[in-house]
Amino acid sequence: MDDDKMAPASGRTQPAALRRRAVACMYSKAYFQALGRLPVHRQRERMTLALLEACFPAGSLSQYLQLLAPTLATRTQLQAFHSRDYVDALHEFGGGNSFVEETQLSVAQKKARQQQLSDFELVDDAYVFPGLFDYCSYVAGATLTAVDALLHLMGSQSDTRVLLPPVAINMGGGRHHAMRSQASGFCYVNDVVLGVQRLLTKGNIQRVLCVDIDVHHGDGTQEAFYFSEKVTTVSFHLFERGFFPGTGAATEVGVGRGKHNNINVPLQRGITDTQFHEIFESIVGKAAELVQPEALVLVCGVDTLARDVLGGFNLTSDGICACVESMMALTLPMLLLGAGGYSGADASKCLAAVVATVMGQREALPDRIPEHDFYEEYGCAVRLWDQAIATLESAAAIRSNRNQQGVSQKRKR
Repeated sequence: MDDDKMAPASGRTQPAALRRRAVACMYSKAYFQALGRLPVHRQRERMTLALLEACFPAGSLSQYLQLLAPTLATRTQLQAFHSRDYVDALHEFGGGNSFVEETQLSVAQKKARQQQLSDFELVDDAYVFPGLFDYCSYVAGATLTAVDALLHLMGSQSDTRVLLPPVAINMGGGRHHAMRSQASGFCYVNDVVLGVQRLLTKGNIQRVLCVDIDVHHGDGTQEAFYFSEKVTTVSFHLFERGFFPGTGAATEVGVGRGKHNNINVPLQRGITDTQFHEIFESIVGKAAELVQPEALVLVCGVDTLARDVLGGFNLTSDGICACVESMMALTLPMLLLGAGGYSGADASKCLAAVVATVMGQREALPDRIPEHDFYEEYGCAVRLWDQAIATLESAAAIRSNRNQQGVSQKRKR
């Protein structure tokens, strides 16, 4: 076949399979080291990127994925959503020497300190640890950098017949429980809110559709945009008595100009891939049709996996990636944030599949995990796609020690 026959006809759009998508992913050694300070995730993002690099040897990953070093968010940038007092508290208590300093306090000073920590909910499942403020600055900064990269890619795409809408990824983001002046559920700064705000202001975007598939309701994001007419939030989550955070009823629809812009999809324990995706595609498709957004945000928590110790759903990587594909089918620029996922090796494998899906290269992933630096972390689970659906009995056994993992079931807000 000659070149003329191979090229698409002038003025025609190429099939999606032949069009390329620019994908940027936030990474630097310093950033991933900061992410590792969060005890519940440790090496998750490092394992994910290392797995992707092993699956795309000889530097071929760079053909599909642009790695960008994030900058740290400033205190002023954090205060675009969070209160000044709260940011000050994160800085005061989240420094590397905070624990050393506490040993030098008097009994009265320790009591006052504990009261301050309690006021900002920097306790229980959002306790302070050395390097916390750097961690917060990096998480927020990475999402802001991702938004800037997304906007740059949007502005540089002169021919949409060749290039699909871009995607920017922050695997360490998606901290959707953090409130304006309180931490919650391993979340200290709400980078989801900060990212959406930046899309609206710097990008001059009028409507954003923010979809959350973490197993836990995105209560912090809901609270931030409950009155907004520019941001539509859709959260798919497990909803039952005693399950964190206790919010997310279908009746919570927004207030004032934001009425009906907040959509909660409460789901039952044990939902499977097919069931979840059918509900997801129906609701997100209808929301996009009504809202007509200019940009998408996907909070892609993978704690919906069947074996997640803090979950309750029966999903596999297939189900989660199907939702990612449905989002990309809307053909809009998208910010993708990592959010929850506490099953170690399973979470890293699933996130790798998600990134490969965004790159349009999931079919290129091998069946077995290649040998690499983190190979031994996967134990016997050396197959990439061995996430069998859990039985109700095994799921209950896996999660029986949930409260011992440092997660408190907080009051309903």
